[in-house]
Amino acid sequence: MPDTILAWLDGVGSTAFTLSAVAFVTLNVLAIAAVLMTRDQRIVNRFTPHFLAVNLLLLGTGLGVPLAALAARSVISIVTPTFHHSDAADLPLRPDVDPSQVNR
Repeated sequence: MPDTILAWLDGVGSTAFTLSAVAFVTLNVLAIAAVLMTRDQRIVNRFTPHFLAVNLLLLGTGLGVPLAALAARSVISIVTPTFHHSDAADLPLRPDVDPSQVNR
């Protein structure tokens, strides 16, 4: 179960980064193309706050989601080994129990 969650978190982080990076580049290329094609200074003054807000949102999701996924993966990786053991031979025996008397 933890392996599935770790894989999912890894996928979410990389997908969020990829989509945000593609949207960031696309938005800015379209904005530059619109300014160069129209040669209108008013379009820059009118839409700069909106482009800035969207760019900050895309930067936040592109960096924040992968960092949050990495933090969650780190916590899961640190906590889960304490809850399950792969082999009973790894478990310490009590010193007052004779190993030859243990039923398997």
